Amino acid sequence: MKDGLMLLITALLCAGASVLFFRFFGSDALNAIVLISLIAALADNARLRRRLREMGAKPEGKRTWL
Repeated sequence: MKDGLMLLITALLCAGASVLFFRFFGSDALNAIVLISLIAALADNARLRRRLREMGAKPEGKRTWL
């Protein structure tokens, strides 16, 4: 019972957050989602490259940006 209630509360919070997100960004919501995804992918790529260097591997390919 307690798990079901917590799941319901979490679902309502997520639904409310999504309504606020789309109400705030309106027609630019898709652009915001794409921008957040791009930034997350770049940050993860940088983290993985740093971890490879720490392990002694040299990432292949030469970066021409960033």
